[in-house]
Amino acid sequence: MHSLTRLLSHSHAFSCLVVSGAALVAAATAHANLLTNPGYEVSTITTANNVLNNFIGFQGVWGPELGTITGATGGVTPFAGSQMHSLTNAGGVATQTFQAVDVSSFSALINAGNAQIAASAFFNTVGGYTGAQSSVVVLFFSGATYSSLLGNSGFGGLNLDANPLTWENRSVTSMIPVNTTWVVFQGAYSNASIGNNPGFIDDAFMDITAVPAPGALALLGLAGIVGRRRR
Repeated sequence: MHSLTRLLSHSHAFSCLVVSGAALVAAATAHANLLTNPGYEVSTITTANNVLNNFIGFQGVWGPELGTITGATGGVTPFAGSQMHSLTNAGGVATQTFQAVDVSSFSALINAGNAQIAASAFFNTVGGYTGAQSSVVVLFFSGATYSSLLGNSGFGGLNLDANPLTWENRSVTSMIPVNTTWVVFQGAYSNASIGNNPGFIDDAFMDITAVPAPGALALLGLAGIVGRRRR
């Protein structure tokens, strides 16, 4: 009887470990796009200055330095849907578009140090030249103003080919700093690399996922050990 009790106890513990492990995996792999109008099917835009100086008032709205939302043009067809974001040389180093996103609903995860952000987009240019330089960056803020900048995800850069029929993906992944409540997605082209040509962006994506803490990873390992012993 005691042996049966111990066996049931071990079986229950193993079940809890498996369920916990499954929950952790599910949490780490769930994906939901945090960006509004990621495929640029809605033509409403503002300016980069508005987005960067008023997160709350312009959240969820794309703000390019110099750009529009357009349909197929210059031999380039949108990656998905009927429209795409076009950026043109704005002077200076880069031409960029921004979107501010309130991530305060993730505060518990972020402040536990277990939140990871992934951002990506597809890029393309008109044909006839190579070396257009595109990039994706995520900026982290502790408040709703640019002065609260905590850091960034790092530079996810890509040199494009010369084929306007080919959309190329660029992505970046980063842990989110503790105290982050707002993030800003940034898609950009180097002005020098596109010259007088437009650079296009489509199908932008950004999400936050949980990265299991070391203790959780150890729990998953223990679940595997228990499973092997039972077999």
